[in-house]
Amino acid sequence: MNIFAIFLVLTTLITVGIVSPNERNIKISISPQETEQNAKTEYVLDRIASALEGTKHSVSEKIEEDATGVFDKAHEASEKVKKCVGIIVDKVKGKAKDVSDTTDTLKGDVEGNATEDVDLIENAVIEDAHRLKVEGKRGYQKIRRFFSSNNFRSFMGMIHLLGFALSYGVCFWVTFISSKVLAKALPKQQFSVVQSKIYPVYFKTLSYGVATAFLGHYLSQSRPYYASQGETIQGLIFLAIFSMTMFNSFYLEPRATKLMRERMKLEKEEGKGKDVFDIEPSTRNVDAVRDPTGTKTGKTTSDEPLETQQKLSEGAIRERPQVEILSHKLKKLNLMSSFLNVLTLIGLTSHLFHRSQLVHSSG
Repeated sequence: MNIFAIFLVLTTLITVGIVSPNERNIKISISPQETEQNAKTEYVLDRIASALEGTKHSVSEKIEEDATGVFDKAHEASEKVKKCVGIIVDKVKGKAKDVSDTTDTLKGDVEGNATEDVDLIENAVIEDAHRLKVEGKRGYQKIRRFFSSNNFRSFMGMIHLLGFALSYGVCFWVTFISSKVLAKALPKQQFSVVQSKIYPVYFKTLSYGVATAFLGHYLSQSRPYYASQGETIQGLIFLAIFSMTMFNSFYLEPRATKLMRERMKLEKEEGKGKDVFDIEPSTRNVDAVRDPTGTKTGKTTSDEPLETQQKLSEGAIRERPQVEILSHKLKKLNLMSSFLNVLTLIGLTSHLFHRSQLVHSSG
């Protein structure tokens, strides 16, 4: 409608613009006779102008009415949109509230379940800790009663007897049986090699047995420990035996083994294979190496007369000073080791005698 009104106004103006110039020209060019015709034309133009004016007012009113209608419709549409948006917002708020309520409910349920679980776990832990505490006290009391009673002393007395039996048995066997048999069955060099393998094990076993016997003897005493003079002496005997055994194991035996190997090396280099320094003038036996048990080892395999052997030994002494030095050092070490081993056996025997007296007195 607005476009139509504007088109109508423009058409009218264009028509007036075209007609007006023609009218002026006519006035100039025409004759006075045509005045009446001009008057008619002016009348027509006035009527057109009036019509246009009325049309203008009508179009303006129509435009105002249309604009008012458009504004009213736009306002109504805006109100409807606002109402729709408000309804949607209310719905969204309601959904959000429902979700929030559901979340709060779930959160409360989870917190409640977690609190219940934590309480259950805490109670279980407290019960287990209390049970363990009670059981620990009972175990401690049992152990304390065991160590403070005669049962513990009896147990340590058994440990003492086991250690003493091991020590005395191995010492007696190596001193009187094993060394004698090996000395008779093996040549000198083989016997020396075998003894160099046996004696480290022998001294270690003996030291373990003596240490066990001393520990059991000490802990099997009634408190205060070693209140009896006789038991104190036995404890000192065990300490002395242990000291001699350790000295034999870590000092004498390694040095003797080293000297024995050096002497055997020199003898092999000379091609003899035997130690002529040990040939006794009054016998055909060869006193090879006295081991810690004091056993003489080896035999000569020569059938030569004794005078010939003595001549050979005298010549060998002049030719082999290094072997002589090693032999004398080895004999000194072996004599010392044998002496300590005999003292060890004497100490163990004295303790055996002491134990037999205790058994006899208790019976």
